[in-house]
Amino acid sequence: MNFNSMQWFDPSVLIFTVVSLLLNGLIAYLWHKKFYRKLGLKTYQAIQRIHLTETPRLGGLVFILSLLSYAIYCNNIEIIKLLKLILICLIPIVIAGLKEDLFQNVQPTIRLLSLFFVGGLFLYQFKEPLPNLSDVPLLGKLLLLHGGVSFFYILSMVTVANGMNLIDGVNGLCGAVALSILSSLLFLSYKTSDVVMLSLIFNVILIFIPFIVINYPYGNIFLGDLGAYSLGLIVSMLTIILFSRHPELSPWGAVIVLIYPVTEVVFSLLRRIVKGESIWHPDKEHLHLKLFYFFRPQSAYKKIANALVTPALSALWLLPSIAITWVYQKPLFIWLSIILFIVIYVLLYIIIPSVQKNNLYRKA
Repeated sequence: MNFNSMQWFDPSVLIFTVVSLLLNGLIAYLWHKKFYRKLGLKTYQAIQRIHLTETPRLGGLVFILSLLSYAIYCNNIEIIKLLKLILICLIPIVIAGLKEDLFQNVQPTIRLLSLFFVGGLFLYQFKEPLPNLSDVPLLGKLLLLHGGVSFFYILSMVTVANGMNLIDGVNGLCGAVALSILSSLLFLSYKTSDVVMLSLIFNVILIFIPFIVINYPYGNIFLGDLGAYSLGLIVSMLTIILFSRHPELSPWGAVIVLIYPVTEVVFSLLRRIVKGESIWHPDKEHLHLKLFYFFRPQSAYKKIANALVTPALSALWLLPSIAITWVYQKPLFIWLSIILFIVIYVLLYIIIPSVQKNNLYRKA
């Protein structure tokens, strides 16, 4: 397919990119001026919090509103059909996430149920055949059970969404992981000559970049629950759509593309189960938080400890987007890339010392 002869780039998306940048910047400025106090909003309190100053968690709201505005304005029928499908399915988590970001009073079980509802709604509305997993060892047989395929995809979407939420709060990390995933999908769209997906994913990237600009390196705004959950669901849906449209792609390619948030969730669950802790109980033992608390006490890194975490973990969030360009047609090498990622993750986790029982954050 000749991309030069096809209009895959919509210049109008730049308007919404600029609007997104202005809105993110405006919200960051208002929060810096303590405007949230006039609204009667609570300050964010969580054991994972590592910011001394109050930071708005509304970057996700800006992102979703910018995507919605573009969907209303754009005249590309195929792109808008897919984008509207995604945005409509996100409504439950947008409501629950926004309420949590503003008032911090939504129970984890409610948020989890909202995520499952979004996944179910997407599979109900998505009319195309899902990626074929019947040839996957062990998993293929389990999916033959009644409802097995649907449950697997819903659970996968929920896992990715939770993984993205876990890493939001460290300057730039969630944005870097999302950009890596979207770049990988963009590459696969190009290699499969899928102009519709190429255009859609590229536009999503452009509208998302303003958040990264305001978020990194100073952490002036964060995605919040609405944004992190929604972003995880969006990249999951785009992955399912792309691999559904191109059965020639190995389903293991989707695993390497989404491996960072999935590993974060699975590793956290296993860690808490082994320690006999509740899976709902937040802690400071996530890899990115361990790295922050490693940097924080050192005088040379004290002021930039948060900003250092994302580049320090670049071997993890960059690996999928680099590996996919080499191995997307070779399932064996995809497997090796998955193993390499897990090995790097575990080694980093072992090497970086654990957070001390005394609260280093409060001492800093």
